[in-house]
Amino acid sequence: MIEWLKEIEQVVLLAINGAHTPFLDEFMWLVSGKFIWFPFYLLLFVLVYRKYSLKHAIWFTVFGLAAVGIADFTANFGFKHTIMRYRPSHHLTLGEQLRFYEMKPNEFYKGGQYGFISGHATNSFAIAVMFIQQLKSKYKYISVVLIFWAILVSYSRMYLGVHYPSDIIGGAIWGSSIALLFHWFYKKKIRNNN
Repeated sequence: MIEWLKEIEQVVLLAINGAHTPFLDEFMWLVSGKFIWFPFYLLLFVLVYRKYSLKHAIWFTVFGLAAVGIADFTANFGFKHTIMRYRPSHHLTLGEQLRFYEMKPNEFYKGGQYGFISGHATNSFAIAVMFIQQLKSKYKYISVVLIFWAILVSYSRMYLGVHYPSDIIGGAIWGSSIALLFHWFYKKKIRNNN
């Protein structure tokens, strides 16, 4: 990567990570969690069901889970283990300047070894784009809500010091692309069934 871009990225990351408070530390840790969002996903499923039908919602769930599964797998086992870019938390000098979430006394969360691309950003944008494609015609503000949610989840990863901005951008692009591809397949499947 061009040296000046690396410097800008580190400055941005240090600013985001350095804007900590005890409340934000807990909030961003919660936002970054997986299971906290299941009620949100259930609500989105119900919205798809209400707009279409149970059969449609089930097929959408199958395609959505496949999209997120492939996005997650390729992010975590394709990109990360091919590119092998260390997370900022594992960077020899930058890691010393970052603050990390303390899970237990003297036990800090630093994530896995590699960070490009962010799995959280990949998955949250894949989910957001899949649901936006299904719901935007009926629910006026759904795009804003879902993009805000995906950005919040992604931002939490930088706040926690485990991803660079480019990890997030790469994940957002990859997750969105996978979602659009699966949505295209999904529309073909629905058209062929009607």
